Amino acid sequence: MNMQLFMVAGILVHCVFLISIFDIYFTSPLVHGMTPHQILLPPPAQRLVLFVADGLRADSLYMLDGSGNSNAPFLRNIIASKGSWGVSHTRVPTESRPGHVALIAGFYEDVSAVVRGWKENPVEFDSIFNESKYTWSWGSPDILPMFAKGATGDHVYTNCYKAEREDFAAEDATILDTWVFDQVKDFFNLAKNNETLFSKLHEQKIIFFLHLLGLDTNGHAHRPHSREYKNNIRKVDEGVQEIVSMVEGFYGNDGNTAFILTSDHGMTDWGTHGASHPSETLTPLIAWGAGIKYPQTVTSQQYEDTFLKEWKLEMWKRQDVNQADIAPLMASLIGVPFPLNSVGVLPLEYLNNTAQFKAESMLTNAVQILEQFKVKMVQKKKTTLSFLFSPFKSLSESEQIDILRKTRIFIQHEKYEESISLCRKLINLALDGLSYYHTYDRFFLGLSITMSFVGWTFYVILIIIKSDTSTTRDISKNKVPDKFFQYGFAAIGVLIALFLFIQSLPWTYYIYCLLPVPVWYAVLKEYPVIHVLISFLLNVQRAQFAGFLVIYAVGIEILVFSFFYRFTLTFGLIVFS
Repeated sequence: MNMQLFMVAGILVHCVFLISIFDIYFTSPLVHGMTPHQILLPPPAQRLVLFVADGLRADSLYMLDGSGNSNAPFLRNIIASKGSWGVSHTRVPTESRPGHVALIAGFYEDVSAVVRGWKENPVEFDSIFNESKYTWSWGSPDILPMFAKGATGDHVYTNCYKAEREDFAAEDATILDTWVFDQVKDFFNLAKNNETLFSKLHEQKIIFFLHLLGLDTNGHAHRPHSREYKNNIRKVDEGVQEIVSMVEGFYGNDGNTAFILTSDHGMTDWGTHGASHPSETLTPLIAWGAGIKYPQTVTSQQYEDTFLKEWKLEMWKRQDVNQADIAPLMASLIGVPFPLNSVGVLPLEYLNNTAQFKAESMLTNAVQILEQFKVKMVQKKKTTLSFLFSPFKSLSESEQIDILRKTRIFIQHEKYEESISLCRKLINLALDGLSYYHTYDRFFLGLSITMSFVGWTFYVILIIIKSDTSTTRDISKNKVPDKFFQYGFAAIGVLIALFLFIQSLPWTYYIYCLLPVPVWYAVLKEYPVIHVLISFLLNVQRAQFAGFLVIYAVGIEILVFSFFYRFTLTFGLIVFS
């Protein structure tokens, strides 16, 4: 192979290696074709107000200052007198879009969205907004449109400020949150004189969503411990208090409104987010109003962290959740179907309702997740030969039927705790099964790419050895019959292609699985060079060979350590130079 052709082949092979990462690790977890499921019992709330303070850390909201005062006195009072609270645990990537998807749609980031810069989802998904009767939202043009875009019908309304307002160099970004609060006030004032809007606002199953970007912007510009960030928390607290008072007044204090305040992600001390530091993954969750349990006083609580003591909240029961659990909580409160792709588990500890309602809610949650599992299994079964298909053994069809049957019997006999326990078991098994089928082809594809990578690396080594003039003379004496390799590898390629075709697998699978064929064909064609290499290695002294291995191992370890300790890379380069 001439050098130009070798370079082109190298570029193409490495492009395949790069693209394969997305098919192996960055495939969408979403499936479609499920039936919506909702609780048939009357919901505790007619409407929900969701506040999402973008970039708000849990400790920034809950911590008292040096004088023992809170930056959010209204929300602190809610914890002590009206509602339930805890920490919402987010997942990587701790970015705004993935966080809102988890909160509102109930599933963790579709990692294939990385190819869109986390701005939109390549695959359509359901959300709590889509399932609502009406949703009105105010906030950033980067967040609101993606939920309106995926909604069926015309019932998700967005009110965004201009993108130019999102100035990360601004002295004070609280104006973004002030804009949202002012717009909401104007909206309710307008509704008093607009019969059509007034009528819509008195429907059931409606949501008001306030996206507050000021904290995130101030955190980036001034850092979370800055005066600007803390002042922004006070502004949010005051704004939430005003909106709550106005909403309750508009509805005549009917007690049918539920309120939730949380955040999409936190922020590091140096004003960044996206990774997995606790300051980025720990966000606040405060819920109160219709259907929410009142504060519970306790004498002691068992948590691995020391936050309760630091925040002076030891006496108020803390209820932690995973971020995706908030979506089923909202669905349960206003009685809408759980988002179809939600993997959240309903946090019953937040609900102030009957044992029957909780049991029925958990059953709905379990059936909704189980249906995703069934669809995922059917999809995978269609693209796998029957004798090769390996089902998820922990949740067979008979096991599903048995658990659901027992659960319904327990509910009929008012054994609600037992039914809830079975539902949790079914949810855990279904989630494990979803993960199993989502990664079903990962080993198969990974093995193909690994074979290609090893083969290509070996081929490059052989080309380097072949270019050594001292070995050219010996190599030229040996010839290998090409026909044998051509027919043999061609037959292997045809068999692989036929195997993939029968299973109706994506065209990219053909590239990944067929790539090892030409790569290893090229390697074995260089049998004379391999023979020279083996002869050379056999003549190397054991001590020298062991020394090479030690140097190689040390070099690899230095590279690994450099990911965590940058200075080790400098040390390694100095040593090996």
